[in-house]
Amino acid sequence: MDKLFILALDGVPYEAFIKLRDQLPNLAEIADRGSWGVMRAVDPPITVPAWASMFTGKDPGELGIYGFRHMRRHSYDTYIVTSVDLREKYVWERRGLRSVVIGLPPGYPPRQYGIWISDFLTPKGRPWTHPPQLAEEIGHYIFDIEYRTDRKEEAYRQLAEMTHARFRVAQKLLEKEWDVFVLHEIGTDRAHHLFQKYWDPQHPKYAPDSPHADKIPTYYQLVDQLAGQLIKRLPPDTQILAISDHGNQAQRGVLAINQLLREWGLVEYEEKPGEDIEKVVNWRRTKAVAWGGYYARIYINTRDRPQGTVDPEEAEDIKKELKKKLRTLKAPWGYIENQIYEPRQLYRKATGDYPDLVVYLDEVRVRPVQTIGHPDPWLPENDRGPDDSLHSFNGFYAATWGDAKKKDIHALDVAQYIEALWSA
Repeated sequence: MDKLFILALDGVPYEAFIKLRDQLPNLAEIADRGSWGVMRAVDPPITVPAWASMFTGKDPGELGIYGFRHMRRHSYDTYIVTSVDLREKYVWERRGLRSVVIGLPPGYPPRQYGIWISDFLTPKGRPWTHPPQLAEEIGHYIFDIEYRTDRKEEAYRQLAEMTHARFRVAQKLLEKEWDVFVLHEIGTDRAHHLFQKYWDPQHPKYAPDSPHADKIPTYYQLVDQLAGQLIKRLPPDTQILAISDHGNQAQRGVLAINQLLREWGLVEYEEKPGEDIEKVVNWRRTKAVAWGGYYARIYINTRDRPQGTVDPEEAEDIKKELKKKLRTLKAPWGYIENQIYEPRQLYRKATGDYPDLVVYLDEVRVRPVQTIGHPDPWLPENDRGPDDSLHSFNGFYAATWGDAKKKDIHALDVAQYIEALWSA
């Protein structure tokens, strides 16, 4: 059976690979040897749960993972998703294969299988490797950088330093015994959040004359170069999969969605400008509340919650009302069409702490935020610091095997695609 090396590049859009392919000889060679194309992300197109879905073959509803944070169904308690919440086995674990996994989200606490280095969500000072003694062997390691910042040059230096450090660790761990090697790099996603408006002509604040205009191409070239150095050291019987979990695209706008819900009489809160809705909501006078991020999650305040106000029949009416009102919104630049779903429409089944509605604003080109008290619901910038991009469904993949005529793949087919390699 062939060994498998997976280069998991977070947030790389298909469009970026097409635009930069001639500058990325190592990624291009992988594509030339087998199949490549669009990797259509899961719903929602977010790092957590995207990678977990791809490498288990289970959709987010089946996994019960809908984003980085959850609200429990019958309370107002919230929690951060960790590796403990992923109860399904990865495709290589199901086969009992030896693995080295670096940084795959959700990756903290370290998964107790093979060699594991936890992800960018690792709390400072906590154990981050399996086995534990591996941390001393690795030494210097950087999980993530501050990417919502105006200090662009400093951020780029940190980005490059982090990536060099991660690939150095990969070089060292190549010497271990493995059948599957997974290297996840969060830096490709961070590059878009930092520099999209300097590179993307579709961005409303496009600034091609900026000194940062070459940052995304330069960073991609760095990743390609470091990947090439790893690939040269792979055993000859190794197949390669380079893949992203979602794409990135220009952010067109920002909407404080709970201010709309308040105008519609669905939520009440204490007026504290810039405060998070969770800290100021008056649950006893609230029927629905929204969480922000790359997509909006709307929770109905049903009577099974401690201060619930909504009966089951009214909950259905509220969902219908919200679908109608949110379908088309007037933004400062014109009308936008939005996509609103119930979880049962997106998933084979919905388990765990799922939201009542999933909302994509303008095909994920408008960011919903959950802070309140802004002069206008439409904000000029992201409420949590500078951020130039939003996610998209158009990820990318290239593999050294497969049908060259078959261009595209869905995230939920990736596990089967890998299984087919091993079953050949």
